[in-house]
Amino acid sequence: MKQTSIVINIITLLVCISCGWKLWSNQLKHDFLNKELTLVKTKIKETSVAVAEAFKGQEDKLAREKRKNAELEESENGKVKEIGDLNRKRDGMKIVLDEKLEQVRKLAANIQKTKLSLAGIDKEILQQRVSLRDLTLSLPTLDESLTDLGTQISEEVRRRDSLNQKILSYDEETDILKSHFELTISALQKDFYQRPWLERGEKVSVSFSNVDLNSGILMLPIGKNYGLEEKMRFLVRARGESICQIRIKAVSYDHSVAMIVPLVGNPYKLMEVDDFDLICQ
Repeated sequence: MKQTSIVINIITLLVCISCGWKLWSNQLKHDFLNKELTLVKTKIKETSVAVAEAFKGQEDKLAREKRKNAELEESENGKVKEIGDLNRKRDGMKIVLDEKLEQVRKLAANIQKTKLSLAGIDKEILQQRVSLRDLTLSLPTLDESLTDLGTQISEEVRRRDSLNQKILSYDEETDILKSHFELTISALQKDFYQRPWLERGEKVSVSFSNVDLNSGILMLPIGKNYGLEEKMRFLVRARGESICQIRIKAVSYDHSVAMIVPLVGNPYKLMEVDDFDLICQ
């Protein structure tokens, strides 16, 4: 039931984040379209000014050309070719003017489409605001789950940092392991042939010399001569019954000191037996 509640809270949080992201995206789109509309208006204004200047320039130019044509007709009748050239230039200016007017018409159509698009975006923004308000009203019920998620996230971040630290030290550890690989193999072979070796599940029968339950220390009359090493762990069995577990703390050749693992078994039974078996774990 608790896992189902957590899943529902996570889904609700994701829906909230999705709606917030959608609202933010629509707001960005709205701002972008407003900027585009401003640019279009600027271009229309510039185009209108250019058209007005072109009209004015064309009229001035036509007036000058008429005066020039009158003077040419009065002085030289052989300037007909030049007049034709001027007429062609005038026709070219008219074509340019028509192109500018067509551009203005297209810009006006784009402005109208943009306005329609902005109207639809405003409606969608209103709907998203209503959804966001509903989600905001439900947020207080999610505070507890968000706190739990924050704790989990912090734990994952801690684990990630720990893994990153391990990864950073991996190369160095790898070089060290490589450099000692052959020495380790040689040492293992030497230990295998020159001293006793206890495999997992093997047992050693001993008689303890002293046990201190207050400090959790067990003195053993065996040591390296039976294959014991520091940090080795053994299960203590006596009379066919598991009593407790011990871990070797210090070891010499013929005796060792072990610590009784707390909260495992019943170490008080060590006071009732003289002989027991150590089973390697």
